[in-house]
Amino acid sequence: MAKFNNIFIMVALILASGVMASLAHKKISPPKHVPGYPLHLLHCARRVEDECGKEIFLGMFEKLPVSKKCCLQLIKKMGKTCHDDLDKAIVHLRKYSSRASTAIPKGNRIWHKCALVARHI
Repeated sequence: MAKFNNIFIMVALILASGVMASLAHKKISPPKHVPGYPLHLLHCARRVEDECGKEIFLGMFEKLPVSKKCCLQLIKKMGKTCHDDLDKAIVHLRKYSSRASTAIPKGNRIWHKCALVARHI
């Protein structure tokens, strides 16, 4: 578990670095209200368990469901701003940019589904 946690943190750092490079290349600034955007992304990624981060990610790019447990973590621990920021950061990476038009709407559907799950708890 610790090994996967270290890998997850490294992926988050790489994502943050890639996003910053991508943002600089496209002349898109990180949110002004969030100093240290890469650190912000890392803190966002750490708000859910590794298993849930993986489920949410795969839910955006594959046809995999997000469990009730992970929905609750997404809504109650991560929050909408972090979820949206991470979604945008991921699709700014070259590897995933071609899938942005489907991944972002899937990320929004995951959020809304999870919000419904959280309301009924």
